Amino acid sequence: MGDLIKRNGGQPFLSRLPADLRNIKRLAAGLARDPRVPRRNKVIFAGVVAYVVMPVDLVPDWLPGIGKLDDLIMVGLALDAMLNHVPEAVINDYWQGDRTTLEAIRRTVATATEFIPSQLAKTLYPAELR
Repeated sequence: MGDLIKRNGGQPFLSRLPADLRNIKRLAAGLARDPRVPRRNKVIFAGVVAYVVMPVDLVPDWLPGIGKLDDLIMVGLALDAMLNHVPEAVINDYWQGDRTTLEAIRRTVATATEFIPSQLAKTLYPAELR
C-alpha cells in the first residue's frame, strides 16, 4: 500500500500523476502512428477508443457497480494491445517517464487481461503477438 502512496525515492504518487499522464499520452500517440506497431494492435486500440467515447454501451453506465465495467475491460484490452504486444524497442522510443511507472502499468494490465476468455485472447493476439 505504501508503494501506491509513495514511490521514486518517496515522492508522492499524486504529485507524479500529471507527468505520468503526459507520458502515457505521448506513448499512446507515438505507438498509434508508428509503422512498427502491428496493424491489428492499432485497430484494437482505435476500436476501444471509439467504444469508450460512444454514448451507447453494452452495459449502461447508469447501472451502479457494473455500469463502467465494460468500459474498464475495453480500456484494459487497448492498453494490453499497445503495451504488452508491441516490440520493447518501439515502446522505449516513446516512453519518457519513470520506468517503474511503465512496468507497474504493464503488470496491472497483464493481470487484468488474464480474465479474458482464452478464445477471445487467441483471436485478438495470434501466437506471434503473445
